[in-house]
Amino acid sequence: MKKIFKAFIIMILAFVVCIPMQTMVQASTFTSMSSKKDVVATKPWAVSFNKALSLTTVNTTNIKVVDENNNNIDITVVLTNNNKTVVAQPVKNYEAGKTYTLIVTDNVKSSDGKVLPSEVRMDFTTKSLPTKPSEFTVCIDPAQYYSTTTSNSGVKAKDINLSTALKLGTILKARGFNVVYTRDSDAVSWTQSGEDDAKALIAKNANADVFLSINMNSYTPDSAANGIETYYTTDKSANKLLASSLQAELITATKAKDRGIQVVDSTSNFAVLNKTSCPAIVAELGFITNPSEEILLESQQYQNNATKAIANGLMSYAGFANTDTTYDNTSTVSSAADILVNVRAGDKYTLPETTNVTMSNNTKKTLGVTWPNNVFNIVDAGTYSYYGTINGTSIKVKAIITVGAATTPIIITTPTTELQSTVIGEKLFIYLTPSANIVSTLKAAVKLHDGVTINNCVYFSSEAMRRISVPVPIGVCNTHQYLNYLNNNKWSKTKDIKKLAPGSLCFTTNDGTGYPTHTFVFMGWVNDGDYTIAYVADNQGQAVHTRSMLAKGDTDAFAFFMSK
Repeated sequence: MKKIFKAFIIMILAFVVCIPMQTMVQASTFTSMSSKKDVVATKPWAVSFNKALSLTTVNTTNIKVVDENNNNIDITVVLTNNNKTVVAQPVKNYEAGKTYTLIVTDNVKSSDGKVLPSEVRMDFTTKSLPTKPSEFTVCIDPAQYYSTTTSNSGVKAKDINLSTALKLGTILKARGFNVVYTRDSDAVSWTQSGEDDAKALIAKNANADVFLSINMNSYTPDSAANGIETYYTTDKSANKLLASSLQAELITATKAKDRGIQVVDSTSNFAVLNKTSCPAIVAELGFITNPSEEILLESQQYQNNATKAIANGLMSYAGFANTDTTYDNTSTVSSAADILVNVRAGDKYTLPETTNVTMSNNTKKTLGVTWPNNVFNIVDAGTYSYYGTINGTSIKVKAIITVGAATTPIIITTPTTELQSTVIGEKLFIYLTPSANIVSTLKAAVKLHDGVTINNCVYFSSEAMRRISVPVPIGVCNTHQYLNYLNNNKWSKTKDIKKLAPGSLCFTTNDGTGYPTHTFVFMGWVNDGDYTIAYVADNQGQAVHTRSMLAKGDTDAFAFFMSK
């Protein structure tokens, strides 16, 4: 009977292996395996048997890991390989530089009820934490080699990934890191079906501390989709920390839309994350299908910022001090709204030196414009279009000048008793009707602002008020101060747009600080009874011009007006 039992023990002799490579190491005895050193903190162990095991005996009581003080470590155990292999993995990373013991107790049984006569034990010691970059190895993956994804201009995602990945490697090497690539050219040694396993093996053979995959996002149903997101898997607890560190730094560097960190699921295309034995992430640096982001992703400046951000995020994750956290501005001009101008025949008109634009990160800016010829003597009535170039870009801006006949007033609606215009409003309306007075007021506003040609709406409005003898203090320079003055002098506030009278002071919606973004003088409606397009006078034109009273494009919506 003893001989039969001993034969079974030999049959179910345990082997400890390293995932993903199934290199088996046979125990020298039934009770003690040779110890292992420099084990990564996320190490999964596989214990293989030559017979199927009983499901009821494979659990964290019968198979466990204990620390140096014999305290149980939280692990998961699962059966694979037709119930012949048990995979044991820590729920959280093992601590660095510590010794642990993997124990397979004698309560583990085969499916036919046979048991081990004694426990099988193996000691292993985890790697110490790197204390400097030279002790840290990074595996960089320029992804999407087999992808057919291209930008609107025909640039392949895989090529942008490679360019970006090589820049990242250069930065990390300069900082002292050890760097390996899954590829460093437009060629690979693996097939498409074996790609994930090949990449995981490269990281394993290099004993990499992290795996960073560089990707381009795409979404053809909606070319407006934009932003950066980072993917990770919960199978390794360090992944979330790595993803969070890199995502936060990428958003700081690029000012892109923050799509957050995302957990991969069973249907994702990121199977490589589950095959690497070290913490791993996939960084989606932008949408190649978005025309604005496509330009950024292909630019050297944006790639430099993104790779510098990944390097800084990695250093934060690894506990190394960052010494270079400054980034260049990578946002570009996305679009410029048309400039709409109304003048009279016989006027002299100068095209504006600045205009409002929308940037690639959806912020608004006022930038300079260069015109082939910016001064015109208007002779004939009609509509004329002129094109300028936004300074520092190739983006064109269109000025549409509507010229009314010399005998035709620009303002359709004039102040009358029916409109209940105030005395101040009537004076302001009459003063600002000639374009020469608007030009003169605008020049004074720029001078008050020390020569700055943007953000002069309050300077303009308050200067016009002083010219009709309303004593607005000359130091009033923003809507906060302007409204304080008006309220203190008992001006009334009205939100009903239908009660607007020419000469009323209008204010737009607030900018998040609680105060309006813009003020202008209402001069009349373009079409009686239509309260959407108004004639206005402000710092954004050198004559009375039209303005949408709704939130449209770069225009903030009308919110209320003040009158007295």
